[in-house]
Amino acid sequence: MTITNFLKSVFVFAVSLLLSANSSAQAYLQEQCGQVHYLETMEAKHPGFKKAIDRHFEVAKAARPDTEWSRVEVLTIPIVLHVVWRVDAENLADSILYNQLELLNKAFRNNNDNKNDLREIFKPLQEDSRIEFVIDRIIRVKTNATFAVSLRDLVDKIKKESTGGSNAEDVDRYLNIWICNIRPIPFLGAQILGYAYPPMGLANWPEGSEAPSKDLEGIVLDFRIIGNNNPNKLVIQGNTRDNRGIIAVHELGHYLGLRHIWGDGGGIFGGSSCAVDDGVEDTPNQGAQTADNCFKTANTCTDPTNDLPDLIENFMDYSTESCQNMFTKQQVSIMRAVLMNQRSGLVASTQLANEDAIKLSLYPNPAQEYFYFDGGLRGAQYSLKVKDYLGTEISSIATIKSGDRVDISSFRQGIYYVLIKTADDTASFALKLVITR
Repeated sequence: MTITNFLKSVFVFAVSLLLSANSSAQAYLQEQCGQVHYLETMEAKHPGFKKAIDRHFEVAKAARPDTEWSRVEVLTIPIVLHVVWRVDAENLADSILYNQLELLNKAFRNNNDNKNDLREIFKPLQEDSRIEFVIDRIIRVKTNATFAVSLRDLVDKIKKESTGGSNAEDVDRYLNIWICNIRPIPFLGAQILGYAYPPMGLANWPEGSEAPSKDLEGIVLDFRIIGNNNPNKLVIQGNTRDNRGIIAVHELGHYLGLRHIWGDGGGIFGGSSCAVDDGVEDTPNQGAQTADNCFKTANTCTDPTNDLPDLIENFMDYSTESCQNMFTKQQVSIMRAVLMNQRSGLVASTQLANEDAIKLSLYPNPAQEYFYFDGGLRGAQYSLKVKDYLGTEISSIATIKSGDRVDISSFRQGIYYVLIKTADDTASFALKLVITR
């Protein structure tokens, strides 16, 4: 067995991996995920685990927005960034973090620079997810710890202050993203770029399952793949990786319930996945991951009724980042359904915590010189922050109540987010503000 095939048997789920091929394997760098090993390991410990995961996925697929949710066209997810660093290069500047945020928002809103590069046959499937992200806060932690993946473990110790990392903020209300130097696997040289735990409905798990603790929810990313303005480069076998900030998009897809487009059905030795789909009806059947290329003629599975080439432009494949540019309509439906079910707290805290949250508003909106805040409940007090599209805080008000006027005459024209928290900090909401001149 080559190292390449061996690694296909050992890695943990939702992991984006660059693998240095040895001399007996293929000559290119292969980006790889090891969901198979995670599922096999958990199935061995808890028979029925894989079926429980499948049921959870089917719940997300079948879910549809109800009346309340349909009122909110754009769902906004607040992010807490944990930058855990040992040397100065790992302590990424705000400009790099906000650049990554911009790339996330462009990708999820189908506004990425290369969206028109999609082949005509697939353009009817291309969809705006109407999901956006804002940075709520950045936590920087200097550490003496190192973070390396082993054959048994990921680097979840980054999520604990006691092991040199940073404790998660409320994982039900915030998307926690940890950024660090992920060391290659000792002796094998395999470089993991990031990983995410997909949503799991704990009630659906087999009785007695030992799930990852709640405070492990979130995404871990290597510091060298953040943003496309990052001076830190990942070099493997003398090749510098062309980073476009798409690994974060891919891992967010996992976090919101999406599987790899080829369905990880080839087994632990990397056989054909043509007999196992990703569970998404509008993605063509694909026999294997795309190995860090952009070959638009690839067609790894044949279908006598509706044969289509591999959808290598999809964010959930392993094609080159410059090639990836889209989510499909049903992938979007699944992600939004997850935000209504398994991860509803993320948007409940920003938009739908209760009936009164629906009544929060800013008027006039669009605004020019000022806006008024309507807090729904008479006399209720809130705090307010205004952030621009990249997450930079522009203004803050420690205490505000219904009817208060906010001066925005010094703000530039554009789109802003107004982050509002209740006085007791038990709920927070995000409203979009448009300023025109």
